[in-house]
Amino acid sequence: MKMFFSRYLISGLLILLLWACKKDEVKVIAKPGSAPSLAATLDTVILLKQYADDQAIAFKRGTSDFGYNAVVKYELQFARKGTNFADKAVVPADSITTAITVRMLNTIANQLELEYGVYADIEVRISATISDNYPPTYSNAKALVVSSYQDLVEYPSMYVAGDFQAWTPATGPKLASFKSDKNYEGYVWFPSGSTLFKITSLPSWDGTNYGGTSTNNGGVLSGTGDNLKVTGAGYYFITVNLDDKSWQATRTTWSMIGDAVGSWDTDVDLTFDEAKGTWTGTVQMNAGAFKFRANHSYDINYGDNKPSDPILNKGGDNIKVAAAGTYEVTLSLSIAGNYTYLVKKK
Repeated sequence: MKMFFSRYLISGLLILLLWACKKDEVKVIAKPGSAPSLAATLDTVILLKQYADDQAIAFKRGTSDFGYNAVVKYELQFARKGTNFADKAVVPADSITTAITVRMLNTIANQLELEYGVYADIEVRISATISDNYPPTYSNAKALVVSSYQDLVEYPSMYVAGDFQAWTPATGPKLASFKSDKNYEGYVWFPSGSTLFKITSLPSWDGTNYGGTSTNNGGVLSGTGDNLKVTGAGYYFITVNLDDKSWQATRTTWSMIGDAVGSWDTDVDLTFDEAKGTWTGTVQMNAGAFKFRANHSYDINYGDNKPSDPILNKGGDNIKVAAAGTYEVTLSLSIAGNYTYLVKKK
């Protein structure tokens, strides 16, 4: 009887073991995800800096079903219209509704290299995925029109007023002190062969109005000095040091250099657009990198330490180009301390 019971016990254990093995063989196979829906509260957004922290737009998404109870990662993707999201900006969309502030959307516009102050067409979609090893699924692409603004950094400033702009400090080009250390710089276009001007501490004549000596487009400043003078029309880089009262104006022309535009040995010159105050060019470019520089020299050169914004940095990192093609290039140095560029593929 004891042996009979043992046989039944062993048989039962074998059945349980076989059932457990069968259970281990059950696999969960994900199916292609269903497309989530996407809706937006607006289809046109005009962005203004004074409302930077306010909500600009909100997006509401649906859910995606991958065939089992998976953890799905959602994100909003933004791209220029017609690019098939080849270059995109991304915002997490964990909640059903995602609110985007004016500042956030303006940052996205900068990442997409949209032109400031004009209506630009972009597209927005939801991406849903369960794994980096599994293809995502996408919502419909929502069309959106955006007008962005240039997010300027305000620095301590001085003003250049002279015969080239009717001696009006309020509308004169600014010189900026990046470190608030009494050193100022900025770029000014002098269209005449000889220009008289002063440098004022306020956007009026009510502060200190610096004149002084002028020798070889430089000299010593004085609050009671004669008008300053620059000889030769051109686009000048002006520096002021209020500690030693020195000033200097260096005439500049601008170019690009790097393997993205040919090589690091030969410059590609840009052309000054007097009406817009920018340096421009239509440039055939390769995948690679480049810099902007003045007078075919690295004494004054600009790169970009943060590609997510369009602000240039003096002596900054090389600017990368992802793909070969013909590009419209714009270099803008007219707003002191907020030097920007745009590289747009045709």
